[in-house]
Amino acid sequence: MPEKIAAPTPTRRHFIALAAGAAGVAAAGYMPRVHAQAEAYPRQPIRLVVPFAAGSGTDAVARITAQMLGEALKGSVIVDNRAGANGIIAAEAVAKAAPDGYTLFMTTNTTHSANPSLMKSLPYDPVRDFAPVSRMGNLPFMLVVNNALPVKTVAELLAWGRANPGKLTYASGNSTGIVSGATLSRMSGVPMLHVPYKSTPPAIADLIGGQVSFMFVDLAAGLATVQAGRMRAIAVTTQERTQLFAELPPVADTPELKGFDITSWNGVFAP
Repeated sequence: MPEKIAAPTPTRRHFIALAAGAAGVAAAGYMPRVHAQAEAYPRQPIRLVVPFAAGSGTDAVARITAQMLGEALKGSVIVDNRAGANGIIAAEAVAKAAPDGYTLFMTTNTTHSANPSLMKSLPYDPVRDFAPVSRMGNLPFMLVVNNALPVKTVAELLAWGRANPGKLTYASGNSTGIVSGATLSRMSGVPMLHVPYKSTPPAIADLIGGQVSFMFVDLAAGLATVQAGRMRAIAVTTQERTQLFAELPPVADTPELKGFDITSWNGVFAP
């Protein structure tokens, strides 16, 4: 048999050029042409690290991307959920990974935009330690409440909070949930107790169970639960209505909350 010639390990720049074409168009539903120089890549499974638990919105996007990217590269892409510490655990792991093209990071503004402002210190640098590959899109969020709470609008939620001081609580499973809740409290002047969670699914579970009053959740993670009638959606965080849930008014439609406009972005990075 003729001797096999080993293909070179792709460099960071090589991989970024490849993955930007493959991952970036995965959601569009078509396969890119792969450069002939990368024919032997990948030679092993690619790990797509997600900083949130299975069932979160980012996890849903990651699994779609992993399938499409695997088909485009004719290889295996494995989703690796590393939830906790507001995404820091996953971000640190990726930052320290070898830049060999076999580790990718499907993350959001939590690790790369919010944490530098929310945390006193970080074990990673969101700019220096990562190479951007592709932006995947935006994740609209909605305000959802426990079904037992007697409110159907944001104005009614704030009125209930004023009439029941110290009883209004909100859960969060990511930085967008943290910032949205804090912004709602600051703009309205209504005190609200923040209850942080490791990820979105357990926060939703406790909201359904009545342990917290409300939360802000991305549509990808919460829409099915709302449609099943297990929690009630009353508004979206974007300044305009979203086509994904057109009947929901923006939080900003509430007179005292004009200017409220918060969304989350999704993107892929390499170490």
